[in-house]
Amino acid sequence: MSLAPAQIEKPDVIVPDTGPLIHLAQANALHLLHEVGSRVVVTDMVAIEATANLKKPGAAEIQNWLDRGASLGSNAPVLIEKTDVGRAFLASRQADPTFRWRGAGELAIVEWLRDKVDHTDQAVLVVYENGRVPRMVGDYGVHADIDVVTTRAFLELAQRQGIISSADDYWKQVVAAAPTANPDDVVTMHRKPRSC
Repeated sequence: MSLAPAQIEKPDVIVPDTGPLIHLAQANALHLLHEVGSRVVVTDMVAIEATANLKKPGAAEIQNWLDRGASLGSNAPVLIEKTDVGRAFLASRQADPTFRWRGAGELAIVEWLRDKVDHTDQAVLVVYENGRVPRMVGDYGVHADIDVVTTRAFLELAQRQGIISSADDYWKQVVAAAPTANPDDVVTMHRKPRSC
C-alpha cells in the first residue's frame, strides 16, 4: 500500500480519462469524488468519451451524475471544462461521425492544467487509470501541487480519510464489473517549485 499525500485535505479532483469514472460508476462510488474533493473537474473530451454510448457499462450512471452535477445549485457539482481539444474533436465528428482520437482525453486535461491550474495554490488530485497520465503531468511541469493517483489509490485515500470503511470492498465491486481495471495502488506527487 502506498502512502497517502498527507497534506491534501480538500483538493480539486480532476479525472483525465474515462477509466476511473467507468469503474467508480460500476461500484456505485462516483459520490466519493465529491467527498474527497472540493470540486470535481472533467474535460469535455472525458465526458464525451464516457457517455458516447449509453449502452456501455457505467455510461448511463456517468451521464446521470454529470447531469446532476451540472444542475444549478447542485450539492455535488461537476465542472465540465471546455477545451480546444474537445472543440476540435466535435468539429471532426461532424465531418466524419466515425472519427476517433486516441488519447484526446489526456491531451485535453494537460491543456486544462496548463490554462487553469498552472501557478495555483489550490491542491489538485488527479485520479487516473491510463498509465500515461503521471508522465504527461510530470513532463508538462505544471507549477502547482498535484498528486496523481490510480483509482485503487483513490479508494485507499478515501478509506484513510474515514470516508469509507473498506477500500477493498469497493475495489472488489470494481473488479467484479471490470476485471481488467488497473490494480496498481500508485501515488505520484508533483510539487510546485518553491522560491528561496
